[in-house]
Amino acid sequence: MDNIIQKYNINIENSFRFLEKKELEEFMDFNADAHSHNFYILSFLYDGTIDHYSDFDHKSVSAPAILMLDIDQVHTHPEIGSCKMISIAFSTDFISSETDYFLEKVTYLFSKSFLPISTTQLTELDEIIEMESKEIKKEFPNEELIKALLNVLIIQCLAISDSIVSANDDDYGIYRDFKKLLNSNYHKQHQVNFYANELNVTTATLNQIIKKSTFKTPKQLIDQHLLLEAKRLLYWSKISVKEIAYALGFETDSYFNHFFKKHTGKTPKGFQRKQSVE
Repeated sequence: MDNIIQKYNINIENSFRFLEKKELEEFMDFNADAHSHNFYILSFLYDGTIDHYSDFDHKSVSAPAILMLDIDQVHTHPEIGSCKMISIAFSTDFISSETDYFLEKVTYLFSKSFLPISTTQLTELDEIIEMESKEIKKEFPNEELIKALLNVLIIQCLAISDSIVSANDDDYGIYRDFKKLLNSNYHKQHQVNFYANELNVTTATLNQIIKKSTFKTPKQLIDQHLLLEAKRLLYWSKISVKEIAYALGFETDSYFNHFFKKHTGKTPKGFQRKQSVE
C-alpha cells in the first residue's frame, strides 16, 4: 500500500531547504500529481490568496497566514501566481536533537493545515525568517544557527496557535500516544477499547482526554482516519474496492461499503466513478 501514491524523500545530506521566489516556484511545479513527503513544510504567506490542498481538506488561504504540511500528508501543489510566500522544508533528523517534548509540539503544530495571523505577528516572524535567509546564503552557513532559528520560528508558530492542548502533561502524553497508535494501527484496529488497553486507561478516560484535546471522540478520529485513507486510495490508486477494504482491515467489502456510505452518502464505487469523470 505504501507505493500506491508517490512519496518524495528529502536528501539526508541536505535535510533542510529554504525556498523562496524562483526556487519555490520550481519546487511547486515539480509534480502536479498527488504525492507525499517524508519531511515537514512550513510556509509563510505574505501576500495574496492561495489554495491549500491537504488530503481532502481544500482551503483558500489569504495572507497573512502560516501553512503547514505534515510528514506523509497527501497533497497537490497549488499555483503560486502573484502570491508572495516563503517555505521551509525540514526532516525529523534535522530537529532530532531537540527534546521529546519539543518534538511532540512539532507533531501537534503540523496536525493543523494553516494558521491565520496578524500583520504584526508576520512582521515578528519575518525578522527571524530574514536572519535565516541571510545565514543560508553565506558561503559557509552555520548549521547550528540555522537550527536554532528554525526552533524559534516553530516556537513562535506554536505561541500563535490558539488551539494548543491546554490539558496537563499527562493528558497531553496520552493524546500524543493515542495519535501514534492510531497512525500505526488504524488499518488493523477499529475499536476504541484496543487503544485504551494499549494506553493502560479506561475507554471513559480516553474519551474524556481526547475530547478535551480535539473536541472529537476517539471513535470519531478512528473513523475519520479510515475514511481519509479510503478516499485517498479510491481517488488516487487503481486498486479495487475489495482490495481497499482488505487493506483497511474491514472483514468484508460489504462492511466497508456500509461504513463508507454511512459517512459520505456514497458507495465506494460511486465515489470512485465520480472522481474519475471530474
